Amino acid sequence: MKKVLLFSLLVASSFLATAQGIGFSIGPKIGYNSNTLTDNLDSIQTSIKNSLQVGAFIRLGSRLYFQPEANYQVVSGTLSKSMGSSVQSRDYTLKSLKIPAILGYKLINKGIVNFRVLAGPAFTYVLNKKLSPADVGSAWPIESVDDLKNSTWSVQMGAGLDILFMTLDVRYELGIDNLYGGSNDLSLKNDMFNVSLGVKFL
Repeated sequence: MKKVLLFSLLVASSFLATAQGIGFSIGPKIGYNSNTLTDNLDSIQTSIKNSLQVGAFIRLGSRLYFQPEANYQVVSGTLSKSMGSSVQSRDYTLKSLKIPAILGYKLINKGIVNFRVLAGPAFTYVLNKKLSPADVGSAWPIESVDDLKNSTWSVQMGAGLDILFMTLDVRYELGIDNLYGGSNDLSLKNDMFNVSLGVKFL
């Protein structure tokens, strides 16, 4: 189903470029992330961490548009587990390449000022995984970085504002894949709030 969805988005982008006079822009972007790792176990708590991301985008189409992106991001946080009368904590850091495929529509399309709504899937490939401390024994369902998957899917939704050559997006990302790939009954998903600012060169 995910492959069908991505194929449909690529076909839609080709149609938009043809039907709307090949509206095209490209540029870099930088963003702020606030991510929350959620789980299904009462014994494990997670904390919210903030981070930055950098990347680039291509926008195809006019009022209705398709926007693929490539963003490098660092997601980090702390997992805390109750161990009898004490609490043991582990810090995690995931350095990833995120590739959203966004469909958007300009509710206000006035040339120098545009207001947009947007949504689409995002694929995340984890380039580097780190747990600290690295080994805490079998009492944790996440025993090592090998228990964390190398790739996940999510869905992004939000709104954007363009003023001249500046483009601002506010998005919420909902994790749909389980990040945990070990043998225990653990569901681990990453949700994220993102604000990004980009520059349209064309």
